[in-house]
Amino acid sequence: DDKTSVHASHSATFSQHLSNMPSHLMKLLIGATICAVATLVFICISLFTQGWVEVDVTEIGLQVTGSSGIFPWKCVSAGTCNVFWNTADGWDFTFFFLMLFAWIFQIAALITAFVALLVPRHRYKFMHQFCGTQTLITLFLIVELILYGIEYDRNLGTLNYIPGVSVSLAYSYWLCLVAAIFSVVTFMIAGAATKRARHHGCDYY
Repeated sequence: DDKTSVHASHSATFSQHLSNMPSHLMKLLIGATICAVATLVFICISLFTQGWVEVDVTEIGLQVTGSSGIFPWKCVSAGTCNVFWNTADGWDFTFFFLMLFAWIFQIAALITAFVALLVPRHRYKFMHQFCGTQTLITLFLIVELILYGIEYDRNLGTLNYIPGVSVSLAYSYWLCLVAAIFSVVTFMIAGAATKRARHHGCDYY
């Protein structure tokens, strides 16, 4: 009787563990999806706003403030983007395409996350793709931040000698940093969810 009760107790514990697996995994996957949405929002704001660098010029008591971004809005509105592409240097291309690829891949990552949520049969497959894509996005954003900071410091060295000119990193750059942080969190949560699904060895969780 004691052996039977112990066996029944173990069976009940195991059954309870199995019943909790889907909810634990779904919580991780939902959390990763929410963080991925936040990452996309901050990438969009950072890419499409003109606040990467802010320049303040003070002369004869007057102060003029201007800012610039990495997306060529002026050429789009004026229909002169061929001029931009012909005159842009390697840094301009690098900054633009790193953020553009991060934006495109983040949309793709969100699609795979939603498919993983809605299609249990292929959940592990799409979670694995989601995690891998988010890793690539994180690399794009980190490289963007590092390279832009290097170029900013290089240009700042020459502008510091101009009287009345003040240059600083503006909100778009810092929002890119926020996007990178959310991307890291997304990757960590998605990785934990993928590991749990692989550990259970079943696509139905």
